[in-house]
Amino acid sequence: REIAGRYAAEIRGLILRLLAAISEALGLDSDYLNRIFGRHSQVMLTNYYPSCPKPDLTFGLPSHSDPDGITVLMQSDVIGLQVLKNGNWIPVKPLANAFVVNLADQLQVVSNGKFRSVEHRAVTNASTARISIPTFYGPSEDAFIAPA
Repeated sequence: REIAGRYAAEIRGLILRLLAAISEALGLDSDYLNRIFGRHSQVMLTNYYPSCPKPDLTFGLPSHSDPDGITVLMQSDVIGLQVLKNGNWIPVKPLANAFVVNLADQLQVVSNGKFRSVEHRAVTNASTARISIPTFYGPSEDAFIAPA
């Protein structure tokens, strides 16, 4: 529990730095997104995708975009995450000691489409199990989100 708490705190710090950089990229004050998100919502999950001898018959997680603001994903070294690009599903190769960062629906709204929410899915692997640990970070339920 203590390790998970420290991990969540470190990821929160990373996300706050990313939100500051995104705010500046939009020509806004560096604390803009942090302010409009209000009290924030941070949720960390642990997903286990067992190996599946017929991976073409099942999805680990169907196609979707994340409804929050930003998602930071730590994944094992097994390919399973795919992003939709130009109508094609592209596998995201895991990199050692790296996170995947998905911009989500609320940032697409705030940026007025300059940044796009990522359509993605998780697929199973025929021979190897996969673990992913996403941290979803977004505005509080009472935050007013609109184009900046």
